[in-house]
Amino acid sequence: MKTDKKLYYIVGAVVLLSMVILVFGILFLNDSDPRENFHRYFLKFSQVSTLTLDDPVKVNGVKLGKVESMELVGSQVCVQIRLRDDVQIPKGSEIRVQNIGLMGERQIGILLGNSPESWLPGDTISGMFDAGIAEAMGLAGEVFDSTRVLVNVVKGVVDSTFATPEFRERFNSLLERTENLELRVGRLIDETDPALKQTLGRLDDAGRKVNEVLDENRAPVKGLVADAQLLATDTKGMLGRLDSLMGRVDGIVGKLQRQDNTMGILLNDRKLHDDLSNTVITADSLFKTILKDGLDVNIDIF
Repeated sequence: MKTDKKLYYIVGAVVLLSMVILVFGILFLNDSDPRENFHRYFLKFSQVSTLTLDDPVKVNGVKLGKVESMELVGSQVCVQIRLRDDVQIPKGSEIRVQNIGLMGERQIGILLGNSPESWLPGDTISGMFDAGIAEAMGLAGEVFDSTRVLVNVVKGVVDSTFATPEFRERFNSLLERTENLELRVGRLIDETDPALKQTLGRLDDAGRKVNEVLDENRAPVKGLVADAQLLATDTKGMLGRLDSLMGRVDGIVGKLQRQDNTMGILLNDRKLHDDLSNTVITADSLFKTILKDGLDVNIDIF
């Protein structure tokens, strides 16, 4: 009987030890400490990529929590995390979904700020997403697809141009013509270069001679310019005197046209003009008679 009781005690102790080991194993695997208390926060991200449940939450590099749940709310992903209650998140802190492994493992990293105000448990905080290897591989896949399309296009262009005998023939003909043109241009330069140099030399000599002629005739040219200036001055004086003379002539003509003087009256008397005209006509007729018949003078003496 005593043996059975002892066996019962041993079995009970083993079961109790197993339960303790099981509980502490579960807590160890979940990185949980029964003595710790946690607060829960809600984080919003544009995307979370390969972030999964129970991924770590690190504050300034120290693991102090984990991801509990994720939910798509509109165009944002709402992630619920639990964080030790002795950690405060100041407003203005940076919260990011970070890449931590070559296989695309993720974590939530919190870089604490210095603001005196802190977020309260249950608050919703906006975070940012850092691209990692998974995004790089996805982008590389897109690049590979674009590269494949580009290669196919280039291949089609090559097949329709360089791969055809007609294009190669035309291309070779173009190269030959280009080489011939280059040879002709080189020959033309070789032939015209000496003549061009000689012409430039002659222009240089002509320029020097012109400078010499200008230097030799500088004094006569200056004298000629001075004489021209003096002549211009005399011409101005002569024009002034001519203007004065014309003024006087205009005055005389004006007086002759008025009838308040003798000359004006004589010039403007129509009867006098007609009498003078008749007298001139009579005198002209008399002179013609004398020239034709001669002068016959009869003198009577009383």
